[in-house]
Amino acid sequence: MHKFLFKIFLLLTVFFVNSNMMMAQSDSVSLRPTFSVDMTSELQTDLDRWKWANLLELHADVPLSRKFTFNFGSISYYTNLEELLVDNLQFYSNMDAYNKAFALTVAGFTWQMNDRHSLFAGIRRMDEDYFCSDALSLFTNSSCGGFPTLYYNYPVATYPMASLGLHYVYDYKNITLQASLYNGISAWDLSGRENVFRFCPKTDGLFLASQLEYRHGDSHYYLGGSLYEGDFNVEEEPRKLRPSMWTYAEQALIPNLTLIGAYSHAFCEDDLCFDFVGVGAKYTLGLAEFGVFSDYMRTEGIFEEEETIEEWATEITCKISLTEFLSVQPVMHIIKYDGETNCAGVFRLNVSF
Repeated sequence: MHKFLFKIFLLLTVFFVNSNMMMAQSDSVSLRPTFSVDMTSELQTDLDRWKWANLLELHADVPLSRKFTFNFGSISYYTNLEELLVDNLQFYSNMDAYNKAFALTVAGFTWQMNDRHSLFAGIRRMDEDYFCSDALSLFTNSSCGGFPTLYYNYPVATYPMASLGLHYVYDYKNITLQASLYNGISAWDLSGRENVFRFCPKTDGLFLASQLEYRHGDSHYYLGGSLYEGDFNVEEEPRKLRPSMWTYAEQALIPNLTLIGAYSHAFCEDDLCFDFVGVGAKYTLGLAEFGVFSDYMRTEGIFEEEETIEEWATEITCKISLTEFLSVQPVMHIIKYDGETNCAGVFRLNVSF
């Protein structure tokens, strides 16, 4: 393990030195590497117990030439309590995970073919590119970072997991089209049978996702779909394609006010989650962003065969930027899970530079 981490460090050093050599031969600002560090610490409570969670994210983009860039990202996570404080399906904190000292989230190369087309190859998370719009990114509910008709039904590469694959982007004027192909099972280990470098379609299957974004003024409209080929939930021969679709919109009404609407559906009768729907709003006032988001999801067969569970969840949040690098975010979640209503509070502190 230590030898492997040393190789990664050595590779990054070579890329950094090489990029500096190229920058010395060019006066283009675009060839400068960029680095970022995000540290997030949050307190969670059910008004009886407390949980402390911490997430460190590192990211680097190192240009190798005018068309090729090496991209790197990692996470480190620590919590004093790995269990959830409140029973829920949608994970009221999108930070929740098991303790992990180091996991890769991005490691690969981007080929910028021209000003419209780009192609990435390597390790990547789906939520690096999908469900990361300005409005959805405000909320801490995990469903806003990836609809449950995806992450409940298939082991897709969303936080904290990643997969080896390809990601293509076409961007022109008010249209962005992206498509991704991932290994069918995601991971976050660097070694062992289930490691993040694994690409085995024969045993793990494949996951294909695509999304179209249309922009009109400050409004954004999204339509996406996916195909999963594998036997993650049901062992069957031959394996079948499992389609799902999603759509959501962020409609700007007046300055600083945006309405949000989302819907997703999975089509296979043996999927765990069939439907997800959500509505909300985001309002910006000075250095503060206020948001409310309510959603519904339905699952079958997660804990007992043929059992159906419905969940309604509402999040009320406010994110305040104290400085360019520091922000705080108090959050209240009201969750109606399997007929019972519970509350969870989150106070999040973020430092970015």
